Amino acid sequence: MSETAVGVVTALAQARRATQLYPPTHPSFAEAVEGLVTAVRAAAAAAPFTLNWHQGRLYHESAVLPDDLPGMAAMAEAFEARRIESMGLHAGFGETDALGLTEVLALKPGPDLDVDAELASRGVSNVSIQFLADDDEEREERDRKREADRGMYNQLISMLRAAQAQMARGGTADLGHASGVVAGIAGRLGEDQAAILAMATMRAKTEADLFHSTNVMIYALTLGTSLGLPDEGLTSLGLSALLHDIGKSAFDTADEHQAQAIKLMHPSVGAQILGRLPGEDKASMLVAYEHHMGMDGSGYPERPADYIPHPYSRMIAIADRYENLTKPDPFGVAQTPDRAVVQILREARGPLDALFTRLFVKAIGVFPVGCLVRLSDMRVAVVAGHGNDALLPKVRVIYDENGIELEEPVELLPDEAQVTIIEVIDPDALAL
Repeated sequence: MSETAVGVVTALAQARRATQLYPPTHPSFAEAVEGLVTAVRAAAAAAPFTLNWHQGRLYHESAVLPDDLPGMAAMAEAFEARRIESMGLHAGFGETDALGLTEVLALKPGPDLDVDAELASRGVSNVSIQFLADDDEEREERDRKREADRGMYNQLISMLRAAQAQMARGGTADLGHASGVVAGIAGRLGEDQAAILAMATMRAKTEADLFHSTNVMIYALTLGTSLGLPDEGLTSLGLSALLHDIGKSAFDTADEHQAQAIKLMHPSVGAQILGRLPGEDKASMLVAYEHHMGMDGSGYPERPADYIPHPYSRMIAIADRYENLTKPDPFGVAQTPDRAVVQILREARGPLDALFTRLFVKAIGVFPVGCLVRLSDMRVAVVAGHGNDALLPKVRVIYDENGIELEEPVELLPDEAQVTIIEVIDPDALAL
């Protein structure tokens, strides 16, 4: 990682923020602009300094810049919102360039924003911009990948259905293909987290258990990806999440008289079923047995007081709890994602692993992708990605302030559009 590159991006983010917060006569404004000029001149002294954007991340040369540093995520989002693929900063960079560049990066993004023209009108001469192509071919490729994502999701539903039937009859299931699909989902999370997380909101009135297990897998993989687990570990985690409730396949879940027995016995039964599978990886067996064991000693099955569940079990317990909170209960009531986040944070003091819970919330966001929200200007939007501020994610506006559905959704960053999220909306309220 280049410290020089980090310094330039940090200075650029601070200067951009200063233009939004302070008048030009304020000392903090002048200090931020001067800091940007100094950082760029040092970086571009020998050769033009170039920042590139690709799939939500900023790069300098071939090195990806960490998005957890101050200002990094905000600048990556600013590039994406304005369709900037590459920005070159040159040796003559001065105060006029710094002022003009930060002003343009603070302008509201949209189809009518001409970044080159705005820079030129401000006398910026030492900044060169290249833009992302957004032609029909690119959109078709994005749609093709997302259609393939839904295909993988449906494959997992079908494979889980077949596996449950085979194991309920006392047989074993070949999960080799399922492992490959899980690995594919994990890979796509790294490319397009928003698209994959959006699938975790899928529900069905029938076979709800299959959709539940698949959604738990997506949430668990999101946490595992944020932790930097290797590919093999992600596949093991995802498969364990997919099979965590396999013990229920041995019971008649439609029989209300068996409800208590299913609740208490499915972990042990699931471990027995998965113990019959060939292979050295026994993580899925452990997760099936442990995923209802609380960190505070609560839950079931019973175990010694000093028993510590496997890390995958603790991670999947969080994903399982979050998914259960956000799906409709037997009375059709579900918590909104933001309230579910608050609830699992409360439970991190008791049954849920505190560290993994905080990392899970950081990974999915306070307003998770797919969450329907009302903005302060009364428009309705769906959360499309995370922003630098957890309370101001990237959204896609789908209804105007009068409740009329837009023909073409409008993407925006609430902090740049100077709006805030005032409430989370139940999709059923809009018949979505």
